Amino acid sequence: MMNTVSFKIDRSDKEQAQELFESMGLSFSGAMNLFIKACINTHGIPFEIKAPSYEQVLRNRLKEAEDPENLSPRFKDVDSMMESLDA
Repeated sequence: MMNTVSFKIDRSDKEQAQELFESMGLSFSGAMNLFIKACINTHGIPFEIKAPSYEQVLRNRLKEAEDPENLSPRFKDVDSMMESLDA
């Protein structure tokens, strides 16, 4: 008997994974089934999981901070800044 499982995944990650799985002749569902079987057979996650290094976390934070969408707009004077804050 087969069951349906639903979970949330980032759209870009899903698309990249789907492309990868298809290049190996697998469906997304088939790849997930292989992963689950490997977990069962190894009695754990079939690969090493590590916490991100401090350096990697810092690199990610710097990348986010440099993203123009995360920057506040520039103001020509204090009045226009205060006006923006009141909005």
